[in-house]
Amino acid sequence: MSEGLERPTIALHGIASVAGRYVIGDQAMHPGINLFACRLRMIGSDNLRVTAPVIPQMGEIVSASFTSFGTLTGTVTRQYDDGFEMGFVQSDAERDALNARITSFSEKLWTTTSDRRSAERVMPSNPRTVIARPDNWSQPCLIVDYSISGAAVSAAFQPAVGEIVTVGRVTGEVVRLFDFGFGVRFFEPQSADHLESLLEAPDEWRDVMRRTFRAAQ
Repeated sequence: MSEGLERPTIALHGIASVAGRYVIGDQAMHPGINLFACRLRMIGSDNLRVTAPVIPQMGEIVSASFTSFGTLTGTVTRQYDDGFEMGFVQSDAERDALNARITSFSEKLWTTTSDRRSAERVMPSNPRTVIARPDNWSQPCLIVDYSISGAAVSAAFQPAVGEIVTVGRVTGEVVRLFDFGFGVRFFEPQSADHLESLLEAPDEWRDVMRRTFRAAQ
């Protein structure tokens, strides 16, 4: 930021309904390699935090895009076991514009309501889970949204249509590829009351991921 008058710093925490996508590095976008989906957890004047399937290296360049906030570019300043934080590279004018978008979005949160149960497709409260193949290969992934019949998933690979995968503890078939991931159709329709818990990663897998993350710090 250039020198001048001090500008206000604002932040919005506890966001659970904003999905976006991010690109790691400054190379061309390639799904499953450097382009992934993410879920916003905090956004402020100078930084944001997301839940993500792939965690970039400290200091790595990232561009994150959200419908409500536009495309924000910066570098990774902190890593978490389920995502990362990035600080923005922006001008004074870009910072002011972002502050206006954050303020507008915050005001809308207080004036709109939604019934999560009535939606055909649902955003899980804990979107980061595990995806596995029949040969016991597995890795972290992010559930963009789901219904009783399938889920949209983002991960560090791009499977073939027709491939069999297990998301959390629900098995299905890859039926569609997106620019940020792929669609999985479950072999059997699931119970709406229990599906979100079935899509969560098993506790033992989460424990291993946490230990791995801490060991790398």
